[in-house]
Amino acid sequence: MEDLQRTDMQNSDSSLSCGATGRKMVVSKPTVKKRNEEAGSLRTLSDKELEKMTTKQLNEYTRHIPSQQAQKLKKRRRILKNRRYALKCRLKSIQKKKTTIEENQSLENELSATRRDLKVILKERDYYRSKCVQLYSDVFERFYPSNSTKSGKFSP
Repeated sequence: MEDLQRTDMQNSDSSLSCGATGRKMVVSKPTVKKRNEEAGSLRTLSDKELEKMTTKQLNEYTRHIPSQQAQKLKKRRRILKNRRYALKCRLKSIQKKKTTIEENQSLENELSATRRDLKVILKERDYYRSKCVQLYSDVFERFYPSNSTKSGKFSP
C-alpha cells in the first residue's frame, strides 16, 4: 500500500514548462479517491455482524465507503437494533403476562382453598352453636322445668 502511495505521489507531481516564460509549472494529477478501490475489496457484513459492531468499529468501516452507502449501512444497523429491542420488549411483555397469569392462578387456588376452609369452619361453628343451644336448653329444663314447657325451646 505504501508503494502505491509513493507511486501516486511521484506521478501526481509533474513539471511542465511554460513556453513563453520558461518557468516550470507544477501540475498535480487528480488522485482517485481510494474509497472506490477499497469499497470493492471490503468484505460485506452480515446483519448479525453489523448489529454487533460497536459504533467506533462501524465508523472505522464506513470511513472507506461512499457516504450514501455508509448512511444506508448505519440506517440498516439502526433498524436491526430496533428490531432486536422490539423483540426483547415483546418477549419481556409475554413473560410478564405469563408470570401474572401464573400468579393469578396461584392466588385463585389459594382463595378457593381458603373458602373451603371457611365453609368447614362455619359448619363446625354451626355444629358447636347448636350443641351449645342444646346444652343451654337441657340445663334450663333441669333447673326450671315448669318454664321450659311454657316457653318451648331456649335460645341464648
